[in-house]
Amino acid sequence: MRHPDTIPEAIPPATAAPEKVDTSRRSLLRGIGLASVGAAALAAGCSKGEAIAAPAPAPAIPAVDKSVAIMGANESPFGPSPKAIEAMIAKASLTARYADDEGEELKKQIAAIEGVDPQQIFLANGSTPILAAFGEIIAAKGKGQLVTSIATYEGVPRSVLEYGAELITAPLTADFGIDLDAMAARITKKTTATYVCNPNNPTGNMVDPVKLRAFAIEASKTAPCFIDEAYLHLCDDYDANVMTSLLRDGHNVVICRTFSKIYGMAGQRLGYGIAKPELARQMGMATRMGGVNHLGIVAAMASLADKDFVPAMQPKFKAGRERLYNVAKGLGRKIASNPQASFVFFEVGMPNKDFADKMMAEGVRVVGRAWPEYDNWTRICVGEDWEMDRCEAALKKVLAV
Repeated sequence: MRHPDTIPEAIPPATAAPEKVDTSRRSLLRGIGLASVGAAALAAGCSKGEAIAAPAPAPAIPAVDKSVAIMGANESPFGPSPKAIEAMIAKASLTARYADDEGEELKKQIAAIEGVDPQQIFLANGSTPILAAFGEIIAAKGKGQLVTSIATYEGVPRSVLEYGAELITAPLTADFGIDLDAMAARITKKTTATYVCNPNNPTGNMVDPVKLRAFAIEASKTAPCFIDEAYLHLCDDYDANVMTSLLRDGHNVVICRTFSKIYGMAGQRLGYGIAKPELARQMGMATRMGGVNHLGIVAAMASLADKDFVPAMQPKFKAGRERLYNVAKGLGRKIASNPQASFVFFEVGMPNKDFADKMMAEGVRVVGRAWPEYDNWTRICVGEDWEMDRCEAALKKVLAV
């Protein structure tokens, strides 16, 4: 299943300047290319000294392609941890092997951080397979029912519909947030799961943590409550909003995370879930398939060990989303309040596709699809400095009053 944010997009290749360690989303390919040169020399029978004395030519470094600013896929423009890059390069030659042992070690590390049993952790190649597998499970062969919000992430709702189950959605609040009371009112004996994305995609805002905890406890008495925390590390107060304690208290809740966002590994594909042991085992069987991305696991472990990385990324994302928010506000647009992820959601006064076409004419790619009942709204994510500059200029031209 393809990631919804990339369906209309083809990301152009690019790289950053070579004079410093490149932590951008493009650097890994270059790093692995360099590592493979030495590996090839050793595989050909050269000693380490011979490989150093007569290295193969390094691959050419492509110029940065600034033809299009990518502002629609919610990737991290700041790239992964340098320690993650180093770890992937060091382990690149081991990708011929399945990463079963490394996967078990990563599960132990995550469990220690979250304060749960390793049996409650399951891995996948990104969070999308987790959402899809959960949708299939709770669809109950077409007899299930998911209760969620309108204008939320499509992974679970789309999967439920594909497997023939019923989708029940609640409207947003007046300030474009998820309405937990409205969702609770729609839960019935037919309900087989509830889904809350927090921070929400595409609106970017969050629900009150006290209300979310109370909702999850009550909803999970009927069926599993799935809380998607893909963007949680980007919010202003992670500790106040993280919901892992619900699992420690024994509630029937599923937590989903990804290394694709703040950890800058969207192209490397590694996600994980936390659930009760039996559901975690079931989900793990559904998502693991033939194995999980080896280098993704290696990078994830290095990222978790880099305690300075997340605190360094958080203010960068905050500054970017505040800049986008202020631009939209300055143009007199309705905006989803208090964005806490890597994007803002606002009204553009025209069909979403028309807006996307006009932005593309200015060299800026935004989401080319709409959300039900929000056809005239768009979601724009934080980009690199040059992307932000171009996007701001394009917005002021396209949305000029």
